Amino acid sequence: MSDSAKESRPNRDIGACVFTLSLALVLFLLVGCGTNEGRKASLTEDEIRSLSYAPQPSRPDELIVSGEVITCQDVMAPSFGRQDATPTFREKLVELAKVATLEEFMELARPQVRQRLNANITNVILYRRAERTLGDKVDETLEAAAEKELRRFVLEHGGNNAQADEALKARGQTRTSFKQAWKKQALAQYAYSSQIPRNRPVTYSELVAAYDEMKDEYFVKPGSVQFRLIDVQPARMVMNDPNADPSRAARALAESLVTRIIAGEDFAALAKEFSHGFRAESGGLWTPRDPESLAEPYTILADAAAQIEVGQIAGPLDAPGHCFIMKLEAKDPKGYLPLAQVQDQVEEEIAGYRNLQALEQLDEEVAQQIAVADTDRFLDYCLEQIYRTATESASAQAADDSVGERP
Repeated sequence: MSDSAKESRPNRDIGACVFTLSLALVLFLLVGCGTNEGRKASLTEDEIRSLSYAPQPSRPDELIVSGEVITCQDVMAPSFGRQDATPTFREKLVELAKVATLEEFMELARPQVRQRLNANITNVILYRRAERTLGDKVDETLEAAAEKELRRFVLEHGGNNAQADEALKARGQTRTSFKQAWKKQALAQYAYSSQIPRNRPVTYSELVAAYDEMKDEYFVKPGSVQFRLIDVQPARMVMNDPNADPSRAARALAESLVTRIIAGEDFAALAKEFSHGFRAESGGLWTPRDPESLAEPYTILADAAAQIEVGQIAGPLDAPGHCFIMKLEAKDPKGYLPLAQVQDQVEEEIAGYRNLQALEQLDEEVAQQIAVADTDRFLDYCLEQIYRTATESASAQAADDSVGERP
């Protein structure tokens, strides 16, 4: 599940097609109006087939998606909540067109415009889905909410109706089209929100399956060992006979210490007296650690700890430059955090996976609509129109400037 959750999906700017207004109350009212769960929330094969034979647009600046007309003006329209003082998307494209050749402009602007077109197509699909789910029950609620949003827009322009109307005209809208666009956005947001499954309970079998899939990546509990160590090092042995072998002497000392420990002498006291290790002063006691973290030459201790029980002795253990005697103080084998301890995290993963599945279904519907529509021709026309408008404006401005400079 984790791998599929990470798979990339078609590029959609949902943020561009679902606006950030005070929509929570509207959505609550939409849901409160009563949804008909028997209605279908996604396109059927028959619906998709019928769309393949839908009427084609009669104008090059129009695209028909699910029976809804999308125009170049729709793609360029300012988003709800945008401040009028900031440049619009269209204005930015116009400025780009003034300093680029047509080929450069088409190459640079096409991905941006396609992204906004895909957002418009997504909106139409969501809008149609909400219509199928909610029917006509929400018309009055939406009209009241849209009227309230229009009043807010007027207030943003000083409460001056004439000034607000001029601002709408600059956006290519009237009061009626403003409210209609807002309603569609509200329905689209509702459909997008309802696409995300929230209330279906997670079954125990789902929990167990997800836990089993996640545990090796997320829920491994490292093993832990704690031990005391007597580390006899041949290189530090004091030899009375210069011809004697230090390794043999170290081994003999270690064997004698094991005999004394078995006879009942205190391991910690012997470690303080005879160990050459850096923890000799603490009775050879090491702090708890993951046995897999032990490096050479101490890996032999991890292997030995796996073979004995707490309180038992291992050794002498020969390693390059060392002869070890180990007493196991504590051991906690490697395992997994129990499901009960990580259940919230598993449920979040399941919810995220369900969300991705729902959004992938939406992506598939968008892709189907894009495949039916001639988006390339539409994009070419929109971009060429913008470029032509920008260059004609620049030429006219240059001519005016030239006339003004004449003596």
